Amino acid sequence: MHDHDYRPIAIFGDWHGNAGWALTSVRSAARAGVRTALHVGDFGLDWPGAKRGRYESKLNKYLVDLGITLIVSGGNHDNWDTLGKMVVEDDGLATLRSHIRVLPRGGRTVVEGLVVGGLGGAFSVDLRHRTEGKDWWSNEEPTVEEAERLVAGGPVNLLITHDAPAGVPLVGDFKLSPEVAERASRTRMLLRQVVDSLAVPHVFCGHWHQRRTFELARPGGALTRVDVLNMENSRLGNGVLVWPGERPLRIEPLDIRGN
Repeated sequence: MHDHDYRPIAIFGDWHGNAGWALTSVRSAARAGVRTALHVGDFGLDWPGAKRGRYESKLNKYLVDLGITLIVSGGNHDNWDTLGKMVVEDDGLATLRSHIRVLPRGGRTVVEGLVVGGLGGAFSVDLRHRTEGKDWWSNEEPTVEEAERLVAGGPVNLLITHDAPAGVPLVGDFKLSPEVAERASRTRMLLRQVVDSLAVPHVFCGHWHQRRTFELARPGGALTRVDVLNMENSRLGNGVLVWPGERPLRIEPLDIRGN
């Protein structure tokens, strides 16, 4: 397969179960020639309640029509009871719907010739306002074992996380207590260790509800480009197009808009 046979990949930030925005996003990706899209978590996966599953079913119908597969890596606002029980298939992914697949924490797959690693999840800093099993899951953070599994699998071309690796300067909306800040930083430190161990060239994440690009200097001086994606309703900040081919990868904003 030659480089010119590869299509751009769309990568999206948090959607929080917003079906209208999700549909507009995948339609915008289809216009750009995308066959496979990646989601960095807080997708709103299998959210409990009266309308459970409706969002995924509606989006899947759309994806079928558009000929796009969406690969979701979990955030902290995705149902980890569901995610933790999914069966991983030979291609490294689990199946939620025919065209909605899941990239497990510590897992990897190949998309348009690129090796994509996953280490999703994060600590919910608003935990005290949440209820376990309803809008919070105790296994929301990536584990050391998952990180070790990812590292043991060898190099990746890009890494999908939910939180940003330590060293990326970000200011959030919440004033955190020292204990909460320390707890949240554990995931960020773990992600940074993986980035350094695997010499990851590209990281895509969300969680912070802002669009930022930052270059982390790894030991030895090489750079890791970290793209933090904004949340739903950010027309030029919620999604990017990534072109396989030359390294470093070409990354451009995806303009998310209706027809």
